[in-house]
Amino acid sequence: MPKFKPITKKPGELIKAEDWNRIQEDILKDLEEIEKSVVELRKYVESLTESSTILNPASPVGTSYELNVPVPGETASYMATVVGPITRQWAMEKGKVGEVCRFGLAAYLEVLEYWAGAEDGDKKALDIVFEYLDGTSSVLSGLYVNECSRLRPKNPENPYLEYLLSPNERVWYRYRLNNPHPEKEVFNISFRKSEPNCILKIGNVIHYRSKMTPL
Repeated sequence: MPKFKPITKKPGELIKAEDWNRIQEDILKDLEEIEKSVVELRKYVESLTESSTILNPASPVGTSYELNVPVPGETASYMATVVGPITRQWAMEKGKVGEVCRFGLAAYLEVLEYWAGAEDGDKKALDIVFEYLDGTSSVLSGLYVNECSRLRPKNPENPYLEYLLSPNERVWYRYRLNNPHPEKEVFNISFRKSEPNCILKIGNVIHYRSKMTPL
Protein backbone atom coordinates (compact mmCIF):
# COMPACT_ATOMS: atom_id res chain seq x y z
CA MET A 1 0.00 0.00 0.00
CA PRO A 2 1.23 3.58 -0.65
CA LYS A 3 2.89 5.19 2.36
CA PHE A 4 1.95 8.68 1.23
CA LYS A 5 -0.65 10.43 3.41
CA PRO A 6 -2.03 13.71 2.06
CA ILE A 7 -2.02 16.86 4.16
CA THR A 8 -5.22 18.78 3.54
CA LYS A 9 -5.37 22.56 3.64
CA LYS A 10 -8.16 25.07 3.32
CA PRO A 11 -8.11 27.42 0.34
CA GLY A 12 -5.56 30.20 0.89
CA GLU A 13 -3.63 28.39 3.64
CA LEU A 14 0.12 28.14 3.21
CA ILE A 15 2.04 24.88 3.45
CA LYS A 16 5.19 24.68 5.53
CA ALA A 17 8.43 23.91 3.72
CA GLU A 18 9.08 20.86 5.91
CA ASP A 19 5.60 19.50 5.10
CA TRP A 20 6.15 20.07 1.39
CA ASN A 21 9.55 18.35 1.53
CA ARG A 22 8.13 15.39 3.44
CA ILE A 23 5.34 15.01 0.87
CA GLN A 24 7.88 14.94 -1.96
CA GLU A 25 10.01 12.37 -0.11
CA ASP A 26 6.97 10.15 0.53
CA ILE A 27 5.93 10.35 -3.12
CA LEU A 28 9.48 9.49 -4.22
CA LYS A 29 9.57 6.46 -1.90
CA ASP A 30 6.23 5.24 -3.26
CA LEU A 31 7.42 5.66 -6.85
CA GLU A 32 10.61 3.72 -6.07
CA GLU A 33 8.57 0.92 -4.48
CA ILE A 34 6.30 0.79 -7.53
CA GLU A 35 9.29 0.65 -9.87
CA LYS A 36 10.85 -2.15 -7.81
CA SER A 37 7.58 -4.12 -7.89
CA VAL A 38 7.30 -3.69 -11.66
CA VAL A 39 10.87 -4.98 -12.15
CA GLU A 40 10.20 -8.00 -9.92
CA LEU A 41 6.93 -8.72 -11.72
CA ARG A 42 8.66 -8.50 -15.11
CA LYS A 43 11.35 -10.96 -13.96
CA TYR A 44 8.67 -13.33 -12.69
CA VAL A 45 6.71 -13.20 -15.95
CA GLU A 46 9.87 -13.74 -18.00
CA SER A 47 10.73 -16.80 -15.89
CA LEU A 48 7.37 -18.51 -16.46
CA THR A 49 7.58 -21.65 -18.56
CA GLU A 50 5.12 -24.20 -19.82
CA SER A 51 5.84 -27.90 -20.26
CA SER A 52 4.63 -30.01 -23.17
CA THR A 53 4.80 -33.73 -23.84
CA ILE A 54 4.47 -35.38 -27.24
CA LEU A 55 3.49 -39.04 -27.19
CA ASN A 56 4.33 -41.35 -30.08
CA PRO A 57 5.59 -38.68 -32.50
CA ALA A 58 5.92 -39.74 -36.13
CA SER A 59 9.29 -39.88 -37.87
CA PRO A 60 9.85 -39.84 -41.65
CA VAL A 61 13.11 -41.76 -41.20
CA GLY A 62 14.29 -44.73 -39.18
CA THR A 63 12.68 -47.91 -37.89
CA SER A 64 10.57 -48.32 -34.78
CA TYR A 65 10.00 -51.52 -32.82
CA GLU A 66 7.57 -52.67 -30.17
CA LEU A 67 9.09 -52.83 -26.71
CA ASN A 68 8.49 -56.55 -26.33
CA VAL A 69 10.34 -57.29 -29.59
CA PRO A 70 14.16 -57.36 -29.51
CA VAL A 71 15.93 -54.98 -31.87
CA PRO A 72 18.07 -56.99 -34.36
CA GLY A 73 21.23 -58.06 -32.52
CA GLU A 74 19.80 -57.30 -29.09
CA THR A 75 20.05 -59.92 -26.34
CA ALA A 76 16.57 -59.30 -24.87
CA SER A 77 13.45 -57.16 -25.13
CA TYR A 78 11.73 -55.12 -22.42
CA MET A 79 9.19 -57.95 -21.92
CA ALA A 80 6.37 -55.37 -21.87
CA THR A 81 4.38 -53.42 -24.41
CA VAL A 82 4.51 -50.24 -22.30
CA VAL A 83 7.17 -48.86 -19.96
CA GLY A 84 5.98 -45.64 -18.35
CA PRO A 85 4.87 -43.35 -21.20
CA ILE A 86 7.00 -45.22 -23.77
CA THR A 87 5.17 -47.58 -26.14
CA ARG A 88 7.67 -47.95 -29.01
CA GLN A 89 11.38 -47.49 -29.62
CA TRP A 90 13.29 -46.04 -32.55
CA ALA A 91 16.53 -47.98 -32.86
CA MET A 92 19.61 -48.60 -34.97
CA GLU A 93 21.49 -51.85 -34.67
CA LYS A 94 25.18 -52.37 -34.06
CA GLY A 95 27.60 -51.69 -36.91
CA LYS A 96 25.61 -48.75 -38.29
CA VAL A 97 25.66 -44.99 -37.80
CA GLY A 98 23.22 -42.39 -39.04
CA GLU A 99 19.85 -40.85 -38.32
CA VAL A 100 17.76 -42.94 -35.93
CA CYS A 101 14.64 -40.77 -36.06
CA ARG A 102 13.46 -37.22 -36.63
CA PHE A 103 10.53 -35.60 -34.85
CA GLY A 104 8.73 -32.49 -36.05
CA LEU A 105 7.94 -29.81 -33.48
CA ALA A 106 7.35 -26.31 -34.89
CA ALA A 107 7.77 -24.77 -31.43
CA TYR A 108 9.93 -22.39 -29.46
CA LEU A 109 11.63 -24.29 -26.66
CA GLU A 110 14.19 -23.73 -23.95
CA VAL A 111 14.79 -27.31 -22.87
CA LEU A 112 14.36 -30.70 -24.54
CA GLU A 113 13.98 -33.94 -22.58
CA TYR A 114 14.15 -37.35 -24.25
CA TRP A 115 14.29 -41.04 -23.34
CA ALA A 116 17.19 -43.17 -24.54
CA GLY A 117 19.33 -46.19 -23.79
CA ALA A 118 21.85 -48.39 -25.55
CA GLU A 119 22.84 -52.03 -25.46
CA ASP A 120 26.64 -52.09 -25.22
CA GLY A 121 26.15 -48.49 -24.14
CA ASP A 122 27.91 -46.29 -21.60
CA LYS A 123 29.34 -44.48 -24.61
CA LYS A 124 29.18 -41.11 -26.34
CA ALA A 125 26.86 -42.51 -28.97
CA LEU A 126 24.33 -39.78 -29.77
CA ASP A 127 24.23 -36.54 -31.72
CA ILE A 128 21.12 -34.35 -31.55
CA VAL A 129 20.42 -31.76 -34.23
CA PHE A 130 18.08 -28.82 -33.71
CA GLU A 131 16.74 -27.79 -37.12
CA TYR A 132 15.22 -24.30 -37.09
CA LEU A 133 12.48 -22.82 -39.20
CA ASP A 134 14.88 -20.21 -40.63
CA GLY A 135 16.94 -22.97 -42.28
CA THR A 136 19.80 -23.02 -39.77
CA SER A 137 20.68 -25.85 -37.40
CA SER A 138 22.69 -26.61 -34.25
CA VAL A 139 24.40 -29.92 -33.52
CA LEU A 140 25.11 -31.21 -30.02
CA SER A 141 27.44 -34.12 -30.57
CA GLY A 142 29.01 -36.85 -28.48
CA LEU A 143 26.16 -37.18 -25.99
CA TYR A 144 26.65 -39.97 -23.48
CA VAL A 145 24.03 -42.75 -23.42
CA ASN A 146 23.86 -45.26 -20.58
CA GLU A 147 23.69 -49.04 -20.85
CA CYS A 148 20.08 -50.24 -21.04
CA SER A 149 20.49 -53.89 -20.01
CA ARG A 150 20.99 -52.88 -16.36
CA LEU A 151 20.79 -49.72 -14.30
CA ARG A 152 23.97 -47.69 -14.52
CA PRO A 153 25.21 -44.75 -12.40
CA LYS A 154 24.85 -41.22 -13.71
CA ASN A 155 27.64 -39.95 -15.92
CA PRO A 156 28.61 -36.32 -15.20
CA GLU A 157 28.90 -35.51 -18.91
CA ASN A 158 25.22 -36.24 -19.58
CA PRO A 159 23.51 -37.21 -16.30
CA TYR A 160 20.04 -38.66 -16.62
CA LEU A 161 17.15 -37.08 -14.73
CA GLU A 162 15.31 -40.29 -13.93
CA TYR A 163 14.93 -43.84 -15.16
CA LEU A 164 12.25 -46.43 -15.81
CA LEU A 165 12.61 -50.18 -15.28
CA SER A 166 10.80 -52.82 -17.30
CA PRO A 167 9.60 -56.10 -15.69
CA ASN A 168 12.97 -57.69 -16.50
CA GLU A 169 14.77 -54.55 -15.23
CA ARG A 170 15.92 -53.22 -18.55
CA VAL A 171 16.23 -49.45 -18.38
CA TRP A 172 15.05 -46.29 -20.08
CA TYR A 173 16.88 -43.10 -19.09
CA ARG A 174 15.47 -39.60 -19.29
CA TYR A 175 17.97 -36.94 -20.37
CA ARG A 176 17.78 -33.15 -20.59
CA LEU A 177 19.31 -30.86 -23.19
CA ASN A 178 19.29 -27.07 -23.55
CA ASN A 179 18.37 -25.60 -26.91
CA PRO A 180 21.38 -23.55 -28.13
CA HIS A 181 19.04 -20.98 -29.75
CA PRO A 182 15.79 -20.71 -27.77
CA GLU A 183 14.93 -17.52 -29.65
CA LYS A 184 14.50 -19.55 -32.86
CA GLU A 185 11.52 -21.73 -33.72
CA VAL A 186 12.49 -25.41 -33.81
CA PHE A 187 11.19 -27.23 -36.88
CA ASN A 188 12.70 -30.70 -36.34
CA ILE A 189 14.70 -32.60 -33.75
CA SER A 190 16.99 -35.23 -35.27
CA PHE A 191 18.55 -38.07 -33.25
CA ARG A 192 21.68 -39.51 -34.86
CA LYS A 193 23.79 -42.51 -33.88
CA SER A 194 27.50 -41.70 -33.99
CA GLU A 195 28.94 -44.82 -32.33
CA PRO A 196 28.77 -48.06 -34.37
CA ASN A 197 29.59 -50.40 -31.47
CA CYS A 198 26.23 -50.24 -29.72
CA ILE A 199 22.49 -50.56 -30.32
CA LEU A 200 21.06 -47.08 -29.76
CA LYS A 201 17.40 -46.67 -28.86
CA ILE A 202 15.20 -43.58 -28.55
CA GLY A 203 11.83 -43.74 -26.80
CA ASN A 204 8.73 -42.45 -28.58
CA VAL A 205 8.11 -39.67 -26.05
CA ILE A 206 9.66 -36.22 -25.90
CA HIS A 207 9.15 -33.41 -23.43
CA TYR A 208 10.04 -29.77 -23.81
CA ARG A 209 9.77 -26.53 -21.87
CA SER A 210 9.19 -23.13 -23.42
CA LYS A 211 8.77 -19.63 -22.09
CA MET A 212 5.22 -18.43 -21.72
CA THR A 213 4.46 -15.45 -23.93
CA PRO A 214 2.56 -12.67 -22.11
CA LEU A 215 -0.63 -11.53 -23.83
